[in-house]
Amino acid sequence: MYCKDCGAELPPGAKFCTVCGSDQTTAPPQQTFSPSSVPSRYPASTGNYGKPGNYLVLSVLVTLCCCTPFGVVALIYASQVDSCWNRGNVEEAWKNSRLARNWSLWGLGLTIVFWILYIILIVVGVLAEEWNIFRFDEYYTAAPYFFL
Repeated sequence: MYCKDCGAELPPGAKFCTVCGSDQTTAPPQQTFSPSSVPSRYPASTGNYGKPGNYLVLSVLVTLCCCTPFGVVALIYASQVDSCWNRGNVEEAWKNSRLARNWSLWGLGLTIVFWILYIILIVVGVLAEEWNIFRFDEYYTAAPYFFL
């Protein structure tokens, strides 16, 4: 069963659309939808949503400040969103927007994980050095003339 307004796939016997919220008990419009005519993966194809965000600022910040390889890939996808939208290729614009967001967030997340691990290793190294100095001092105070 498909929504009468947006074409989203619905469970059998649904009274309201889970995507657009339209009432499914009223008479259907003249046009019918099939799964091949309306891809349910990208919400812009239904006509109920506007232009997707391009995440260009986020991808530039990730490229400059965080993780350059992930930022460059995100920057490439972000730059394609507007051109796809202006050509009328709505599905590809939404796909590029989603990919730009995902690559940016992955780059940001990996950078945060890197810095957390870096700080943990610094703290562990400092504590290990302090422990070794403490044991070294104890050894030499117990036998001060050992090396003479």
